[in-house]
Amino acid sequence: MDTIRNANDNLEPGERTMLACENKLPRHAIKSALAISKDHDYTLWIELYEHSLAEKIIDIYSDSVKRKILLHIDKPIAKDELLEKCGVSLSSAYRKFNELLHDGFILPVGYTKSEKRVRVFDKIISKAEFSVSTKISQIRLQVNLSRLPKARLGVVYP
Repeated sequence: MDTIRNANDNLEPGERTMLACENKLPRHAIKSALAISKDHDYTLWIELYEHSLAEKIIDIYSDSVKRKILLHIDKPIAKDELLEKCGVSLSSAYRKFNELLHDGFILPVGYTKSEKRVRVFDKIISKAEFSVSTKISQIRLQVNLSRLPKARLGVVYP
């Protein structure tokens, strides 16, 4: 997350910075390509060029329940309220919600300001674009910087 914040602070519109991500699969020593770019309208994008990661992200957006969950988050919202809005089986929705939380597509961002404190969640990806071929897959994820958790002194995010 700090890398995304740094890119936003240091990139000019139209610029891109490439990063290398270590591939954890033993038979694939090649590093995966990742770029962070800023459009002329100051929109920040993460661009991924790695087939297996692209497939995982496409699977997330292809899952109808996960997609409904992500589409119903337009501001920080309590889990129960969000899952009721989706109109699907609650047991399935809870499981899919927890998978999205585990994969980092949904983040806890605070609590409600009522008598009963309830944790609220938000998403950091506001738009996804996919380009898939047999040789390479490209995914662009638009980052909503206001939805990134704030860095706290002495706290290192994984």
